[in-house]
Amino acid sequence: MKDLLKDPMFFYGIAFVIFLALAWKHGRKPILGWLDSEILKIRNELDQARKLRVEAETMLAEYKVRQATAMADAEAIVKHAKEEAAQLKAQAEADLKDALARHEQQALERIRIAETEAMAEVRAAAVDLAMDMASKTLASQMDEATAGKLADQAIADMPKPSAAKAKAA
Repeated sequence: MKDLLKDPMFFYGIAFVIFLALAWKHGRKPILGWLDSEILKIRNELDQARKLRVEAETMLAEYKVRQATAMADAEAIVKHAKEEAAQLKAQAEADLKDALARHEQQALERIRIAETEAMAEVRAAAVDLAMDMASKTLASQMDEATAGKLADQAIADMPKPSAAKAKAA
């Protein structure tokens, strides 16, 4: 043990143990208090972070719902627009068919009128030609006595006005 008392490392070791005992006795409460306050700060920050995360998840869920609703609305609008376009196309086709049918009917009516007018002109020309030929034939074959006799007969064949017609006239 004598050698131990002469060794400076022994005294350094004892001094170190005494320092540790004193540091433990006087520094334990402040160090533990500081550590506790740091632990509380960290806990508060973690709680705040959890709250922020929950809020963020809630907002994300709300935005996802809004996005889904907006997409559904957009799809409904597109669907409605397509249906409207199809209806407009069908209506336009029906209107075109009606217009074409009306134009065709009008053309057929014009053709019928033109045919009727042409037939009337042909008949009138035929009647005029027949009258000319008949008058030429009669003029060449008939004498004055026969012509007078035919005129008298035509006058006799004329209908006689009735008494009621004569009063009205």
